[in-house]
Amino acid sequence: MTTHFFIDNALSVLPKAGPMVLLESQLNEHRESQYHWIAGDPVGQIMVYKQQLWVAGTIADTLLQAFPSLDWIITQGKTDTTTQKTTQRATLVDTSSSGESGQTSPGESGQTSPREKNIWYSVLLDHIDLWSALKIAQKQSWWFGYLGYDLKNLIENLESTHPELYEAADLWFMEPGILAKVATSSQENKLNNEVEWLKGEQRWAKLQERFVGSSSESQEFSIRPLEGLSKDHYLHTIESVKADIHEGDYYEMNFSHALKYTFEGHPIALYRAMREYGPVPFASYFNYNLPSGLVVQVCSASPERYLAKRGEHLWSEPIKGTLGRIQADEGKRIQQELLGLKNKAEHLMIVDLVRNDLHRVALKGSVHVDPLFEVQSFRTVHQLVSKVHAQIAPNYSSFDAIRHSFPMGSMTGAPKIAAMQAIERYESYKRGIYSGAIGYLSPNDDFDFNVVIRTAIIQGNQLYYPVGGAITSDSDPELEWQETLLKAAALERVIC
Repeated sequence: MTTHFFIDNALSVLPKAGPMVLLESQLNEHRESQYHWIAGDPVGQIMVYKQQLWVAGTIADTLLQAFPSLDWIITQGKTDTTTQKTTQRATLVDTSSSGESGQTSPGESGQTSPREKNIWYSVLLDHIDLWSALKIAQKQSWWFGYLGYDLKNLIENLESTHPELYEAADLWFMEPGILAKVATSSQENKLNNEVEWLKGEQRWAKLQERFVGSSSESQEFSIRPLEGLSKDHYLHTIESVKADIHEGDYYEMNFSHALKYTFEGHPIALYRAMREYGPVPFASYFNYNLPSGLVVQVCSASPERYLAKRGEHLWSEPIKGTLGRIQADEGKRIQQELLGLKNKAEHLMIVDLVRNDLHRVALKGSVHVDPLFEVQSFRTVHQLVSKVHAQIAPNYSSFDAIRHSFPMGSMTGAPKIAAMQAIERYESYKRGIYSGAIGYLSPNDDFDFNVVIRTAIIQGNQLYYPVGGAITSDSDPELEWQETLLKAAALERVIC
């Protein structure tokens, strides 16, 4: 079975059975392109949503046992917009009684029943330490999902007061019942390009029998622009940001605006078209249901890694600096423009911020940068990338490394807190999933996350595609505007 066929087969089957996450390293020639991950049929879920921590399935088992005295609420989750919701108080006694309570108990196959998976337990975030709960719940299990940008409010003394573009959790992860790892073509000799099953191979076979051929999603889709930020407003905002920088409030700020489209068709068809048009090393697709029944679907064509951990080795690969490809005299343009003084200075600010973030959890003297100012080329752009390494200190876990470095500096600016406060002043929407991170954590406390850029977020018949860039004291507002249009082209050229 070829890699491409297997991934497309999974995209056709797994969403019909519930939430799934695909992490696809599409660019074989990229130095970080090694494996694809396919996760689905969750046995447990966790999310931060509307100021509450929500858990279901195996993760509910773990946290209800770890925090028995909390005032947990039971909610019958919706699977569609017509299902009725019932809510009741829960105590440890309630949840440990017979199956009528909704307590999840994996059967011989390690799976939970659909009814059990659909029961959510929630508690106010004010009543539980989120980071302690995450460490306890994830220990020695696989998790796949995302961290939303507004999780910053649970890390620093910040807030997000703008309206949401769409409903989504600030954090969502699932423990998969089906999990497969597939080598990219660049790793063919290692695994012969075959599927390595980590969980649920028999369950996968049953889902294939059930869904393959039953109905196939259309490969047709359409996108129509609905609204976005006006150019005049954008230019005026950039001038205001530059004035702040001259006053010394901060020295770099990532300013973004969200493009909104109407969307018809299947999001998976869009994901496949994005992959075909411009392969990237950190692509992803995922879908899940909120307890309200609303569906969130995300198609990400990210070229950037936020943070990864293998054993004691931590590394981040910030991107800052973008140059459009025109296929003419590229070497000279790269040297003069992408590797010009402005881009290098802007890039170094973020590299230094990442170094500072990693210092907070690293062994003394272990933080270093290699390579610095690497040029990576993609279908529509060249980008400037560096790789910051560290050795994590033995008293820190994966979630400690994440908590001390999130959100990533390339999506905030520097200094980070001042830049995030400025983002809140100048942007007019809650970022949500955009500029967060999609990825996985493993049972041995390793992880890998991308940066949520070049990403379409779909809910109902609307699609949201935020774009942005770093603003510094010498930014040209008109050129910054053109750069955001260049980034939007990654989506819009797919439909041309």
